[in-house]
Amino acid sequence: MKHGFTLLETLVVVLIIGILASIALPYYQHAVESSRMTEVVVAWGRYKNFAGGHDFSPKQVEQITQKLAKANLKHFSAELICPPKETNELCWEAQFTRQNSSLEYKLITTRNFANLACVGLNSAGENFCESQSKQETPEIINGEQVYPIR
Repeated sequence: MKHGFTLLETLVVVLIIGILASIALPYYQHAVESSRMTEVVVAWGRYKNFAGGHDFSPKQVEQITQKLAKANLKHFSAELICPPKETNELCWEAQFTRQNSSLEYKLITTRNFANLACVGLNSAGENFCESQSKQETPEIINGEQVYPIR
């Protein structure tokens, strides 16, 4: 009477596990990146209410910059920027950049902190932003294609 598994049976089991892992790994990485993006969404929510559709004074810009530095975002670098505007729109926006992986993208606020949008910095980042936008129509802001995050 035989006990145990043959070499062929063991190899088949290892092959099946490898195939399942290769299918599941991209989904796992996407879920992890989505959860990392949540820290930016939470930080954005705090300042969205503070901005309230008004332009920032230099003192407010300094306060928000300090608070962003203290927020200890683990996976993103944050900065307050004043992008060039074609009209007399409000100036200040936040930019959160993720470049520590093969998936590179940035999250930017639009319309004076009213909305959050995703911009892919490489092809993997572009695909990620497109999947996060839940099939929203991309917009062009400052010459970049952005995907609104709802």
